[in-house]
Amino acid sequence: MKIRIYDVKHDHATEHDLTPSQFAELKAFLKELKDPPNINYRAVLDSYNMICSAMPPATKLTNKRRRAIARALKDGYNMDDVFRTAAASPFLCGKNDHQWKASFDWIMQPDNLIKVAEGNFTPSQTAPSAPAMHGNPFAEYGR
Repeated sequence: MKIRIYDVKHDHATEHDLTPSQFAELKAFLKELKDPPNINYRAVLDSYNMICSAMPPATKLTNKRRRAIARALKDGYNMDDVFRTAAASPFLCGKNDHQWKASFDWIMQPDNLIKVAEGNFTPSQTAPSAPAMHGNPFAEYGR
């Protein structure tokens, strides 16, 4: 099936051959763009402000923030869990050499979101240290 796609930005049209399954996928994508899923963006922003109170507040709900929230939810992130993990990080809360604090926008960047969600910024648990060794452990070797 041939379709014609018009690029408004560059004032240029191209034709593409699509298989029936590609056409169905394109229709579903366009429908999702037209009717995005019902997301309570304000609730996500309020959750960040409540959980990450040691970080700069996020007050304005911009289109960029809406897109970041939608992308994170589509990727399967539980935003409350992500924010709790971020809030548990002394580094992200400003206890670092530059007193830098993570912001909502910083957390929501895809590369940062995965690092925060995986706990890369939370303090590591220190393993109990082994008892100190005394003497030469190889003294009996070869006898």
